[in-house]
Amino acid sequence: MNIIGLILIAIIAIEFGIYYSDFNLVNDRTLEIGMITLIATLIFIYIYFNKWSYRILIGLPTLIFGIIFLGLETIGIMAGSEKISWNWKIGEYEIIYANMEYYAGPGGKTYLKLREKYFFDQFYKTLDKQKTENTFLELGIGKKNCDLKFEKTGMEFDLCEKKQLK
Repeated sequence: MNIIGLILIAIIAIEFGIYYSDFNLVNDRTLEIGMITLIATLIFIYIYFNKWSYRILIGLPTLIFGIIFLGLETIGIMAGSEKISWNWKIGEYEIIYANMEYYAGPGGKTYLKLREKYFFDQFYKTLDKQKTENTFLELGIGKKNCDLKFEKTGMEFDLCEKKQLK
């Protein structure tokens, strides 16, 4: 039973490390992962501790913290999410054409975001972001608007040939 407890603690520590780092899940499954972790933790507490006093003393704060965490995640999801209309995968980088989508509808101008992918394309780190006036149909089609330069990183890409220039 001690090995299972150590594995669960390691998984929770890794999840918190990823959550508070610059990395994000590609599929944005933080709510589902949080719920699974909370349920697994409560089951572990119930199985591992034999006395009801220990179960309540450890399980109740875990449940309260988990509900608060999941509630804040739910509010964050309702507040706004990124709607990706198009993407270009170039090596270990991904360029996305997106805008923010809010509870009441779309908001803000469209933008291009440069992300670097990690760990079998399951995590990404945002490197640069800039607004654009072009539609995603105008970018990288034919020989029109092929070259794209991100100002912050100075990286350049050819969207028509799907290759990195600089």
